[in-house]
Amino acid sequence: MHIRKVQAEDISDLDNLFRVCMTDLVMRENKEKSLIEEEVDQLNRIVQESLFDSKTALFVAELDRQIVGTIALKNPNLTISDNILTEPDVFEVGSVYIRLAYQRQGIGKLLFQYIKKALLRLGQTKYYLDAGFSTSQQYWRQLLGKPSYILKNYWGEREDHHIWINNV
Repeated sequence: MHIRKVQAEDISDLDNLFRVCMTDLVMRENKEKSLIEEEVDQLNRIVQESLFDSKTALFVAELDRQIVGTIALKNPNLTISDNILTEPDVFEVGSVYIRLAYQRQGIGKLLFQYIKKALLRLGQTKYYLDAGFSTSQQYWRQLLGKPSYILKNYWGEREDHHIWINNV
């Protein structure tokens, strides 16, 4: 497995990865299909920012020359910054997506360890991470424990949003 910063030639592969992952997630969680395009557009903006903005870094995991996962360091998204008091220069860890055939093989954890080392290299001591989908919330609860904040009914009745503030 090789982890590297995103490159311009990855754009098409990443769009496909995001589209497949979001479609699967939206269908499994029985959400509105319009959410797929919204989320994929947002993820593609992060790819573009990573290519042209030094404050955003998207990394890809490659296996046998195929992109199998992503993770990003970026400024906190609006769901975080509009709902909690954020500290300046503290990054959000986000955009963690693993190609369906490679899920549950430890790639997400490997990417997460990689990004924590990147944070340490940048002199960071903490990070934000958030999750709105229940399956994502379960994953991060297992890895990080109880969220720092739960935004009750944020997405609708019994559809909370979780935010973690953790030390590196």
